[in-house]
Amino acid sequence: MTFSLDIHKPLSRVGFVVNLIFLTVVFSGFSWLSYGLMTNTVPNSSTHKKTAQIAQKAQDQAFAKAKAAAKGKVFDEKAALEASKAEGLAAAEKEYKKIHHEASALWAPFAIFLLIISGIFFSGFLSVVLQRRANAAGLKGLLVFLGHVGGWAYAIFIAFEPYLTHHQIAKSWLVAPIVGFVLMLPVFLKSESHEAHDHH
Repeated sequence: MTFSLDIHKPLSRVGFVVNLIFLTVVFSGFSWLSYGLMTNTVPNSSTHKKTAQIAQKAQDQAFAKAKAAAKGKVFDEKAALEASKAEGLAAAEKEYKKIHHEASALWAPFAIFLLIISGIFFSGFLSVVLQRRANAAGLKGLLVFLGHVGGWAYAIFIAFEPYLTHHQIAKSWLVAPIVGFVLMLPVFLKSESHEAHDHH
């Protein structure tokens, strides 16, 4: 029942379900984590760093300007510092959206790349599981090919689910995993040939 890359190793129906759940959890987790990292964590960190630099620069400039304007007068350093800090924060806030948009655009291709990698590996591993199950059931030909196509449709949907959810189009693509399940059903439902079971 455990996952194996040995394509000739037979797999029972229960083993198929266990492997499908295992792969779904692993690759769904990878997709969500990597997408979250590339669309939130990394861009937010980059944005925070750049806005902090802008705020500091604007603060220093405002403070220097206030100090220069106070020549020959009593300079209230504390009040000037507070005012320059406020100016720095205002400058950073003004640039925040632009910087965040640029950071998100910079990391977006990496996010998609990781989802593609997830989809490719999930499809490949699921194909191994499907072939093992087909071998155990003695299935060949068109039904096995359609089972693989169904597996790929299911795997790619799971891999790209974070992207689809983020753009609020996951429901529109829900037909892909449903059709995938239907195409995988013949491979799953066919009883074992020659009582071939996987007890490992």
